[in-house]
Amino acid sequence: MNRWISITAALVIAVALATLLFIGPKTGNVENLRATLIGYGPWAVVISVGLMVGQAIIAPLPANVVTITNSLVFGPIWGSVLSWFSTVLGACLCFLLSKTFGKPFAEKIVGDSIHGAEDFFKKYGLHAMFLVRIMPFVPFDAISYGAPLVGVPFSRFLLATAVGIIPSILVYSYVGRFIAGIYWWVLIAMLCASLIGVVIAGLALRRRSVTDSPSPLFVSSEKISDPIS
Repeated sequence: MNRWISITAALVIAVALATLLFIGPKTGNVENLRATLIGYGPWAVVISVGLMVGQAIIAPLPANVVTITNSLVFGPIWGSVLSWFSTVLGACLCFLLSKTFGKPFAEKIVGDSIHGAEDFFKKYGLHAMFLVRIMPFVPFDAISYGAPLVGVPFSRFLLATAVGIIPSILVYSYVGRFIAGIYWWVLIAMLCASLIGVVIAGLALRRRSVTDSPSPLFVSSEKISDPIS
């Protein structure tokens, strides 16, 4: 992950976290959130899609937060449909961005996880695209960025993504209905976990850059002349 991307993501999450800690639990009823967002009319859908696509491109932001919120605001059925559509759209944009700008761009966004995605496809083949979309705990965005780099056809990527994400979308959408009473605290916990992940990734990136940079005390032996000769 690029240093400035990690800093930006950390700042965005920190601001969102501070806002939630200040105003979230005070609102009490999730119905207030629903009424507020529904009051925006069609713009509520645009905001939801924008958040989901944004988290796809800036990988550290949690997608599950948007999925759960969609189910609470739009209901489990339409919330699931909206989450499914926006997730597929975000994944396709990641695929096209990686295909257009190449591996250096993908590495700046998802960091070393792009290498894990490449290794997975090299080991199991392109036919594993559908399997990896169903498997939990697999970096979703890294797969989206890594697929075009190893030659996965866009049609196969689109089909595998559209079908493979359905189970997780349904699970998180219906889980949202059961946690309505503690929604704000669940949201805060997810953002805290995301912030910790971004900070750890940023520190690892900084440590690696320091390790890879040449020491200023190093002097090439080729440049040292022998005073005796």
